[in-house]
Amino acid sequence: MTDPLCVGVDAGGTKTALLAARGAETAALAGPGAQALRDGPEAAAATIADLVSQAQGELGAGVASLAVGMAGAGRPDVQDAVARALRGRFEGAAVRVVHDAEVAYHAAWGTESGAVLLVGTGSLVYARDDDGQPLRAGGWGAALGDDGSGTALGRAGLRVLLASVDGGPPSALPEIAAESHGLASADDVFQAVYTRRQPLAEFAGLTLAAVAAGDWEAEAALRVEVNALAKQVGWLATRAGSRLRPRLAYAGGLATEPVYRAALDAALERHLPGWTVGPCEAQPVEGALAMARALPMARALPKAADGGPQTGASV
Repeated sequence: MTDPLCVGVDAGGTKTALLAARGAETAALAGPGAQALRDGPEAAAATIADLVSQAQGELGAGVASLAVGMAGAGRPDVQDAVARALRGRFEGAAVRVVHDAEVAYHAAWGTESGAVLLVGTGSLVYARDDDGQPLRAGGWGAALGDDGSGTALGRAGLRVLLASVDGGPPSALPEIAAESHGLASADDVFQAVYTRRQPLAEFAGLTLAAVAAGDWEAEAALRVEVNALAKQVGWLATRAGSRLRPRLAYAGGLATEPVYRAALDAALERHLPGWTVGPCEAQPVEGALAMARALPMARALPKAADGGPQTGASV
């Protein structure tokens, strides 16, 4: 018998993390973002497959089970489409595709009750009550929501910058943007956003840098965003009532930024009195790997005649 290769993937709009395990051996890889709705199921699956293939090469085995948490994969039809594409590339592997909030939740609370807040390119509040029923708030995409996200912060910072250029309140953002992104004029901003179509999340760091430099306008913009996000958590908590254990873990790229975390913690304290709040102690990709290990095929596989691992039926 040989140890199965189990693979967990956390795919966000900006980057993808993979964690694979075969017995005591592990491999951790990173790659570009994969968003099911933005990229389409086939292209998103191809991004994942490239990383999984690298893991296979490092650990020298075929995939037995693969669990993927993917941004934009909130609907069953989208999940099924991505899963089908992955099964076509890894024949015999057990494959499960869920929204990226689910792998973050699994990393934070496993099968118990609680809530998670994802803050990266987008944002989402996800929870499970004492009966295991899911609840969510936000996560409606850049056009309709994603308060407090990288996209929202990037947009907010550029608005402060342009207001300053137009003669509004003075801000450090024009100077910061010119030095770090080469945005020396309003036309440069226009070209970056409308001509080159750079993702607004790429400019979130400008807002945080301005806040760190003491820019009041940028700080006000940050407070508006994190307060809107904390409100959503409060709404979810009110809907769930006593069915939801009062604890929240936050994860995502912005959750590691000290300036952002300080503002978010203050907002959550106002909207979630009495709750236990803090960063997720495990990475979402660790939750994905745990889910992969729980799939039916995540077990020792018999050796094939040539000494390599055999694969079982696709699920």
